[in-house]
Amino acid sequence: MPERTDEQLVTLVLNGRTESFQILVERYQKQVFSLAYRLCGDYDEAQDLAQESFIRIYQELPRFDVSRRFFPWMYRVAHNACVNQLQKRPRDLSSIDDSFDLSDENDPSSRPDQAYARQERIRTVQEAIAALPENYRLPLVLKYLRHMSYQEIADQLELPVSTVETRLFRGRNMLKKALAAYMEDTD
Repeated sequence: MPERTDEQLVTLVLNGRTESFQILVERYQKQVFSLAYRLCGDYDEAQDLAQESFIRIYQELPRFDVSRRFFPWMYRVAHNACVNQLQKRPRDLSSIDDSFDLSDENDPSSRPDQAYARQERIRTVQEAIAALPENYRLPLVLKYLRHMSYQEIADQLELPVSTVETRLFRGRNMLKKALAAYMEDTD
């Protein structure tokens, strides 16, 4: 028996054969997990987000147009579900620490005042990023912490590449201004 297409499986699910949804989950669980992991950077959290995404996909199936391809629609629903879940959670920007070179953290020659100043800089950058409007913060995080290309960011956020470029440019400028104010205060 030939393998059923995604669209045929969706039709079966919508006609009451809900067990067919499990085939879709098995078919796309790696892609959805990968998406969730790229957005949050934590394995356990990505598993939770992937599960939430499949729940959302199942709930949204009646809205799917079976004359279209399933994968792009499913991926968009999963992305939106992940972003929505991440926005509901308290902002924890500890992963931003990973973007800094902390190699001298265990350096015995590092003085306590240097270590404190370093931690203070990291905290300041985290707060500056968190203070940015979301439409600028999210592209910056995807670009510099998740190391995504402009095209990948555009696909994730469902925006034209030119809009991503503009938001990254403006977001960097906003971040520079916020950090310049900090630098003036520390001088």
